[in-house]
Amino acid sequence: MTHLIAFAQAQIGPGPSLAGQPATPAPTMVNGVATTTPTGAPPAPPGSDMFWILIPVLVMMVLFSTLSGRKQKKARAKMLSELRKNDRVVTAGGIIGSVVEVKPDVVVLRVDEGRETKLTFTRDAITTILQPAANETAVESATKTNL
Repeated sequence: MTHLIAFAQAQIGPGPSLAGQPATPAPTMVNGVATTTPTGAPPAPPGSDMFWILIPVLVMMVLFSTLSGRKQKKARAKMLSELRKNDRVVTAGGIIGSVVEVKPDVVVLRVDEGRETKLTFTRDAITTILQPAANETAVESATKTNL
């Protein structure tokens, strides 16, 4: 019933205003519901509420992507710092080899055991460590038990 009255007032216009009182704005129909806006203010565009919801969502997305990037960077730096001689590694190009020598910026890999083929890579080219080198103590204890 109130919708019909509001709709009728919207079609006819606002009633006469009393002296000294501000005129009330005429109701407008939005999606079948009569609404009023303050005098002189245009109605809010559709979807303007979503804009304010999107801002925190975008901030959270940027924050989470930054934090996960830092975590991955730390894990990679730890892996490269633990790189030792005789580790079996994979390079960015997919080459698998054993570490022969580790220098501050480069790593020398043996890629062919029979021919002693060695290739030099930057440390950043190492993507994963397949098999860490065996501990020296484990190797020594194994040789002593075999004697």
